Amino acid sequence: MALLGVFSACKKVGLDEADIAGHSAEYAFPLMNTTLTLKDLMFKVLNDTLSGDTIVVNPDNTMTLYYSGDVAEKPATDIFAFFEFPPNAPPIPIPDTIYKYPLTVPDSVYIKRADVLTGELTVIIINKLQEPITGIFSIPQMSKNGQVFKWPFTVPADTNIFSPVLYLDGHNLLSDSNTLQFRYEAYLPNGDRVKLPEPFPGFPAVGLSLQKFTLSYVEGYWGFSEYPLTRDTIDIDINQTSLKGNVKVKDPKVTMTVSNSWGFPTRGVVKYLSFLGKDGNEYKLESTVFNGDSIDFEYPSWAAGEVGQTKYTHIVLDGTNSNIADIFNAQPVRLIYEVAGISNAKRDPTITGFLTNESTIALSMNVELVLEGSAQDFGAEQTLDLNFGDYTDIDTTKIEEVEFKLVTENTTPISSALQLYFQDENGVAVDSLFRGEPQFIMDAAPVDANGNATGSKRTETFVQMDIERFDRVRKAKKIFLQTYFTTANGGLVPVKLLATQQATIKMGLKVKTKIF
Repeated sequence: MALLGVFSACKKVGLDEADIAGHSAEYAFPLMNTTLTLKDLMFKVLNDTLSGDTIVVNPDNTMTLYYSGDVAEKPATDIFAFFEFPPNAPPIPIPDTIYKYPLTVPDSVYIKRADVLTGELTVIIINKLQEPITGIFSIPQMSKNGQVFKWPFTVPADTNIFSPVLYLDGHNLLSDSNTLQFRYEAYLPNGDRVKLPEPFPGFPAVGLSLQKFTLSYVEGYWGFSEYPLTRDTIDIDINQTSLKGNVKVKDPKVTMTVSNSWGFPTRGVVKYLSFLGKDGNEYKLESTVFNGDSIDFEYPSWAAGEVGQTKYTHIVLDGTNSNIADIFNAQPVRLIYEVAGISNAKRDPTITGFLTNESTIALSMNVELVLEGSAQDFGAEQTLDLNFGDYTDIDTTKIEEVEFKLVTENTTPISSALQLYFQDENGVAVDSLFRGEPQFIMDAAPVDANGNATGSKRTETFVQMDIERFDRVRKAKKIFLQTYFTTANGGLVPVKLLATQQATIKMGLKVKTKIF
């Protein structure tokens, strides 16, 4: 497919092997001479295509073309919200001396432990009594280095106070019911314990404000719930032009890779996985790899002490387990996929799960095409600069005959037909090299039963042009190439394209002048 790239490397040199005859009335003018390996040609084409494409030369000199989409990474914090305390939110009222505050956690998740990364707590106490009070505010389920969180206070009679900012970094929270207990003990000067009266009806005398509250670790039970993971597309440009062509890839492969540091069972559910063909039709990928439309992802286990680790799941879709080969024979131009997740799909309550502040799940999709297959009239096109040199202004009455000659030496299993259009400085075609249909200029090298090229093939093509036509084309500034590639044996059998295979193409002009 990439052999069109040889024309872009043209250079004016002698046509020493073209065997163009020369005498006093005949002149040879070289237009092009280049030799490139398939590796160079493929990389040249690659540079003109999508930025996500990659070509890899394998140890056996076969080549693999990869199309990849962006890695869709989903931090756990995008889905699982814990203990939400919005900035500038009103203080949390503490209506009693012992108050169980319901924690904001995702549905079906039960927290047993949470480690605080950052947090700033301010306690507010309003004393409407006519006596001073002393006491302790505490959070019995919160501790640091084994010490329960406590803040002693003293409030004069009929006075409001705000505690200094109390930093919660490094504290651990324990819970068995998705609640956090706040407690205060207030005492009068005589030692009697009291509940502080409401300063206004329905307005408790004690409250607290939490700011910049984040967690570094959460541990508990993740129940059954579904959440979105990603929807993405990958552009695939097997045939980049609108020209006709029939391409068959021998062994296409699609690989989904999931990297997961969420510490609980997660099942991926394929909501959508389809290709859009060049014909505009949608081709749904079907595979036996999935259990229905789902597959369980590997995950780090709390029980195995794998906190902080990342586990990988690779799902390979190929011709043995899917209809991917049939899809690629339709020359797809885009892959569209959407994946959702289900936590604890097996509903096992004995599994303890966890998340850290760095836990993520990332999905990537790669299309892998080993450059082994067949092509019939695969189209490609390109525009190149052209200069006929001294023949641009020569008096055509002195020209008797004009002939173009193409010489190819080919070790690749690809043949090529060509039509060349001569264009003026505005890109308007003034004539073509061949009359009518494109003509073959390069025969494929012979191949064995396994599709391997076994030799070299030389092809010579002569194109005569009358003086009237040459008078038009010699002023051309560009040539527009339409090239049609066909693999060996008429494109009926798969062939292997090797990085070391090469082709040499030469093009020259022979002009015969009249002898007076």
